[in-house]
Amino acid sequence: MRVIVLLLSFSMAGCQALRQDMTPAPSLSFALIGDNPYVEFNVPKYETMIDEINSTEGLSWLIHLGDVKSSGQSCSDEVLKARFEMNQRIDLPFIFTPGDNDWFDCHRKSAGGWDPIDRLSALRRIWFPDPRMTTGARPFEVVTQANSPAYSDFVENVYWSRDKVIFGTVHLVGITPGEGGIEIHEALMAAGLAWIEEIFEVADRMDANGVFLATQVDPYLATVFPGLLASICPACPYVRPGYEALDEALAQHARRFGKPVVLAVGDTHIFRVDKPLYDDSGLVENFTRVEVFGHPSVHWVRVVVEPDTDEVFQFRQELIEANYGVGWPE
Repeated sequence: MRVIVLLLSFSMAGCQALRQDMTPAPSLSFALIGDNPYVEFNVPKYETMIDEINSTEGLSWLIHLGDVKSSGQSCSDEVLKARFEMNQRIDLPFIFTPGDNDWFDCHRKSAGGWDPIDRLSALRRIWFPDPRMTTGARPFEVVTQANSPAYSDFVENVYWSRDKVIFGTVHLVGITPGEGGIEIHEALMAAGLAWIEEIFEVADRMDANGVFLATQVDPYLATVFPGLLASICPACPYVRPGYEALDEALAQHARRFGKPVVLAVGDTHIFRVDKPLYDDSGLVENFTRVEVFGHPSVHWVRVVVEPDTDEVFQFRQELIEANYGVGWPE
């Protein structure tokens, strides 16, 4: 099944010259995954998925949208290293944006009762050994927010470009007010919003055709038409509480940019491609959300980018037959 969404085209500052001829840019494709392997009984399925991705020709990189472990699993250095090494089996450049399970939820007793900031520091040390480069096979150079004096800790926020399409990761995770961590949430949000603004500034300078943003958190949990939600559940917020600033920024940037904008998320473990962004003028048509499969489903999404077409992004669900019906253990 193929769901065609709008493509983004961009070029990264100082990294790639604009094409000077009329030769159509070749298509590129990459793998998009998240919220896996999560728990130990998913590991064989995850390894099967890695084998399939490694055997797929023509992929340029892989983006993991976070939550490599469950919220109740140990957050020890050993577990974080084991998950990192598992993903280094992927025979592609590997890009990762953290999930809440990977560090914030480590304060839970079942995960070891860690200080979340300590675990975030460990995650950054293990998963981002050189913030200027991806990990995985055939690593390539990226621009990192760690270059900014105000956000020098944020090694995980990066962007890069190919054929006038700009791709970026934004570290935002699902933190609810009841869990505490509001100061942590506000720090992540400030860095994330600043990074999104910088990515769009680069897109403008490069005359990009589109922007692809990757993060863990899904800001639109109640995915129905806003008017319908208001009528059936007046007390239910359309935007996830605490993420109103993100919603406003996405709407403002997408409206002003006027070209395709994609937000890739994990978080709720449901594969979908849709248009959930609304503002005072109604639906923001040039904005699309893609959400990846997540535990206990272990499949992946292929993103095909064709820079010289009107609809430059195509999203294909890549279902792994060997993983069908393999769910919770007996």
